[in-house]
Amino acid sequence: MKKIELLAPAGNIEKLRFAFAYGADAAYLGLNRFSLRDKADNFSYDDLEKAILYAKELNKKIYVTLNILPKNKDIEDIAKTMSELTQFKPDALIIADIGLIEMAKKYAKGIDIHVSTQANILNVESAKVFCKLGAKRLILARELSLDDVGRIKDAVGKEHEIEIFIHGAMCVSYSGRCLLSSYMAGRDANQGDCAQPCRWKYALMEEKRPGQYFEVYEDNSGSYILNSKDLNLIKHIPQLLESKADSFKIEGRMKSSFYVATVCKAYRSAFDDYLENPEKYYSNIEYYNQIVSMPSHRQFTTAYNINDEKDYIQKTKDSMIYSDSSYIRSHTYTGLVQNYDEKTFLAKVYEINPVFINDEIILMSPHFKNYRQTVSMLYDKDMNPIDKANHPGMVYYIKTDIPVEKDTIIIKEVSNE
Repeated sequence: MKKIELLAPAGNIEKLRFAFAYGADAAYLGLNRFSLRDKADNFSYDDLEKAILYAKELNKKIYVTLNILPKNKDIEDIAKTMSELTQFKPDALIIADIGLIEMAKKYAKGIDIHVSTQANILNVESAKVFCKLGAKRLILARELSLDDVGRIKDAVGKEHEIEIFIHGAMCVSYSGRCLLSSYMAGRDANQGDCAQPCRWKYALMEEKRPGQYFEVYEDNSGSYILNSKDLNLIKHIPQLLESKADSFKIEGRMKSSFYVATVCKAYRSAFDDYLENPEKYYSNIEYYNQIVSMPSHRQFTTAYNINDEKDYIQKTKDSMIYSDSSYIRSHTYTGLVQNYDEKTFLAKVYEINPVFINDEIILMSPHFKNYRQTVSMLYDKDMNPIDKANHPGMVYYIKTDIPVEKDTIIIKEVSNE
């Protein structure tokens, strides 16, 4: 079977490093302007140069997002940005606007063009037109079934690539092309400044009774009528591979390094295990799902991807959360292993959150299965025994029951109350 690409979000350099360490083949990132994640840390040109050099050392790829829907005032600066990007040679530019595709061919010669999901490619004819315009890859709309994905791949042929989303937050709009944020908060989602009004609680007002608000009750908490569940296709790896997509994308440039590491690890393991032996994948499905459930998330959905007997309207209803907009939080990221001494079984750890003697922890490594153990020994940086490590940023040593590697993450379960 052909090589598949696991594509991860990189909101900053640290998240990029975690993505590659935990199995991503490529990462997408934004500059400080013209990206749909304006509130992410994002990348300066210096950061971008470092990221691209780092990726090339690992034989991995970097895609730069220029995926806003631009206005006239943006065009001159975007042309300048495209010209400047040619010196760094990212592997592709992710573009949503038709006009910017033509500009990229002029100002960013030699860089592949990937058409963003914001372009709302839903059918074969639309896909073929974008390919004629110069697209190397099409990032399809999230409103498609995997059968539709396969039909589009067949239509555009092997010389063009197909990318689909497999995990992360969903928008209540056509693939993120949202007008609510501008209307309600004066923040343009299509320019990277989304206020996320789809997560808000709403009430009903009758036009002849201004100021009288009638709550839309699902229960005593009210109703969040636009709040989508998070996409999770970890239990559907065979169907993803049968879809003929070339790249499988994880959403989340605004999310934590912990999120990037766990989701990359789960999908990398799931894809590799299935391709090695389907039985190995099926026997570990719940294990993969446990990993993607560790970082904070909303309830999960398969959205429109999986073909079953439900109609489109029912799938939409089943993909929504009407009771609240809160996250499920079951685990916390407590520390990162910087190095390990095989003679003493001690790992040097950079502390993120507190850990105590007798805590039960999970060791999550880039290359080995997760391992649970009880904390039996802790030492400060001068090797004095301690009973807790609870100062953010401190360096401490922990005895591990198994050998661990650099970038192993230490995790604790927490109450979700």
